[in-house]
Amino acid sequence: MHLVTGAAGYVGSNICNKLVNLGEDVIGIDILDRPSNLNKNVKFKLLNILDDSKLSGVLNKVDFVHHNAALVPLTKSGRRFREVNVLGTQKILKQSIEKKVKHFCHMSSSAVFGIPSELPLTNLSSRIPAEIYGTSKKDAEDIVLGALNEKSTTVSIIRPRTILGGGRLGIFELLFRWIKNDQPIFLIGEGDGLFQFAHIDDIAYASINSCKQFKGGIFNVGTTTFNSLYEDLDSFIKAVNSKSRIITLPEKITIKTLTLFDKLGISPFAPWHYLTYSHPFYFESEDVYQRLNYSPKGSNVDYLIESYESFLNQKNILNSKLNKSPHTKPLKEGMLSLAANLVGKLF
Repeated sequence: MHLVTGAAGYVGSNICNKLVNLGEDVIGIDILDRPSNLNKNVKFKLLNILDDSKLSGVLNKVDFVHHNAALVPLTKSGRRFREVNVLGTQKILKQSIEKKVKHFCHMSSSAVFGIPSELPLTNLSSRIPAEIYGTSKKDAEDIVLGALNEKSTTVSIIRPRTILGGGRLGIFELLFRWIKNDQPIFLIGEGDGLFQFAHIDDIAYASINSCKQFKGGIFNVGTTTFNSLYEDLDSFIKAVNSKSRIITLPEKITIKTLTLFDKLGISPFAPWHYLTYSHPFYFESEDVYQRLNYSPKGSNVDYLIESYESFLNQKNILNSKLNKSPHTKPLKEGMLSLAANLVGKLF
């Protein structure tokens, strides 16, 4: 039996569905309502991972835990990041070990690295988060790392690069909306550094395979085929026959402006987005696919095209309105729409 926390979210629901397709028994828990895309064979429960008594009950007879429940950057949750991301991880890991769960897989984030000081990033690279969300994920990782030597329960940590795939909206919905309407696409800085994405399937299979193969340790997951952010966005725009053009913005003044917009509550972006997306960022991921016995689904451009085609399917957007997960609902532009139009006219 597999337990998936955060089962209403983008990653959690995909893990649930893939497990069912593999013939596995699955329980999904979340504080959000059951999403419309969740396979009917997933046993779904409304449950908060901070609720010790209810959590204990649901862990009975569970063999594998896929821990995805977390507050993500778009929620801008401040101090609650620590409560959910750190304390929540501590609670479910402790109970999983007590219940002698066979394998515990923790979904982390590349945000633990902050602005990379070395590339490519590996399991030995320094983790220096740049903002509060990344700090909460690093602290959660440290709790899981403390259980690496447990005898009854093997543990793994999955660190995904920025995730794309069918049904992915959130911050990318804004990009796709601009491309559909042939509007300018803005990059902070030149966008000339290598920049890696990950596909939702590759993230889901990392969690599933690490559990079923009892593979402990850390897995930094991203595509192995990528170029600079500018190059891959340019190739993507051409592939979908959009007339959008890429406009690069001066890094320092743009970050200062987005920081101000964020503090005023008129920007959808969180610090993790505007502080790091101007920097090259990529993992050494070849070893992940060797250790977990599968292959990445494609390239950055492949992932962007698939996600965009999914966005164009209006059914996905309508369904996203029934789901409160930040990664699967349209994004409110706030002040960005006005700013983007003004900058677009200047260029």
